[in-house]
Amino acid sequence: MSATAERDALAAAAAAVRTRRRGLPTAPPALTVGLLASYTIDPIEPYLHVALVDAGLVPEIVVGPFNQILPECLDDHGRMARLAPDVLVVAPRWEEMPDGEEEGELLRLADATLAAADRRETCLVFVLPALPQNRAGAADAGCPDGIAAAATAARQRLRDRLAGNPHVLVADAEEAVRDVGALRAHHPALHAFARIPYTEEVFWRLGLVIARLLRVRFGGVPRAVVLGGDILTQAYAEVLRDSLLRLGAAGMRLATTAPGDVFLEALTGDWAPLAPYLVGEWTAGAEPLSEVAARLGPSLLLTADPELAGAADAIDGLEPVLLGSASENWPAELQESCVFDRPLRRRPGAALPVLPGESARTLSLEEFVDSLDVSVTFDEPGDAVPPKVTELLAGAKDFVLGPVPDGFVPADFALADDRLLLTASVRDRFGDYGLGAVAALAFDSGVCSVEVFSVSCPVMGRGVEPLVLQEIVEIAGRHGCGTVELVLTPTGRNGVALEFAAEAQARTRDDSGGTVVVQAVERQR
Repeated sequence: MSATAERDALAAAAAAVRTRRRGLPTAPPALTVGLLASYTIDPIEPYLHVALVDAGLVPEIVVGPFNQILPECLDDHGRMARLAPDVLVVAPRWEEMPDGEEEGELLRLADATLAAADRRETCLVFVLPALPQNRAGAADAGCPDGIAAAATAARQRLRDRLAGNPHVLVADAEEAVRDVGALRAHHPALHAFARIPYTEEVFWRLGLVIARLLRVRFGGVPRAVVLGGDILTQAYAEVLRDSLLRLGAAGMRLATTAPGDVFLEALTGDWAPLAPYLVGEWTAGAEPLSEVAARLGPSLLLTADPELAGAADAIDGLEPVLLGSASENWPAELQESCVFDRPLRRRPGAALPVLPGESARTLSLEEFVDSLDVSVTFDEPGDAVPPKVTELLAGAKDFVLGPVPDGFVPADFALADDRLLLTASVRDRFGDYGLGAVAALAFDSGVCSVEVFSVSCPVMGRGVEPLVLQEIVEIAGRHGCGTVELVLTPTGRNGVALEFAAEAQARTRDDSGGTVVVQAVERQR
């Protein structure tokens, strides 16, 4: 298959999964999965959902706020804490870490997620970041302090920190990128527009891997591999023998549906090394598949016969693995299937997992915010409203007081009497985020009414929200208002904003020295 044809096949396979996801009926979930990433990870949902359904684990998948891994893990009142998922998937990306501080920041993320998973008694799936694409030219691979070397060392330290914890599963984004191919894996245009760094095919591959890990953890693994009689021939022994020996050595039982005389003949030839791992009472005729499944428990059937695979698919406890027509590809096909998926035993003498020490102490949410060195610059654009205001209002979903009012035009609002449009530009040690928050203030009879107060996802949880509210209160005071009224409308996604407004109201009511009172008023729009 040519490279172009292979890419087209990958794209078609991913598209087929998305189509299937849209057609799946709603069913009670067996597993709640929360997703947190330093980038927009929403595209993984259909692939992870379908793969988990295929594994017998119908999921409810909830995507957390963009780039909010640390705040969500440190805040026990945040969205993920309230969700209390069975599984928390955390996927940081090297490129989103501060320059020169990538390893330290990734380890801090790992410590915070480990602590959160332990407190909340959830299974953590940590996705190791892929090697960065933006390396320093061809010579970077040979540079001891280059990007490739730094990223490789950081990935290993993460693996050391996470591996061996019984409540942690480790996936690797680099594997998904490698499967798809680096030239096909990255999507610069979509990343610039929506912070989605990868193509659909990468999300598909990553979703498959995560689902396979969760299947091992929650769904159990097959106890035996049954060899179809069609492949138990001397011609295929050399192709399959090494793979099956690995399975036997890992504790998997091996069996066959072949008649006893075929089986005995095979064992006198090239299949003989498998004899210690084969189980069963062999009969003169082929054993019915249903009896094989009943005798062995949950099993996989390896066959190249579509008819035999179809028969196995109808039997509870027997899952077919249909091999392709080219036998030379069978070892790779077995690796791609779930045949080798099982909990790994620690090797004798292997190092124990590195536990967070004093230097890796988990931060509090307040310490995290203080460490960011957040700087907010306010502006009242008047007749020069930047286009990004409209983009932010359209894109913000998690921290909004409610839907943008019908007919709200930022430029018109900014020029109206007794109205003020407030914008906030944000930067911290991670970088310059540009426009991070927008608020629309209306002054009437001593009341400053705020129906629009939206914060972009990249700056949420960084202490920007209280700074914007403080600026609103000061502006209200200058306009002779004694009350700031935050007009709230629940949207189903803005729980963070509703909670912030309620807490702000409680704080100002307790502060008798304040001259401006903040009130939260719920109103349908």
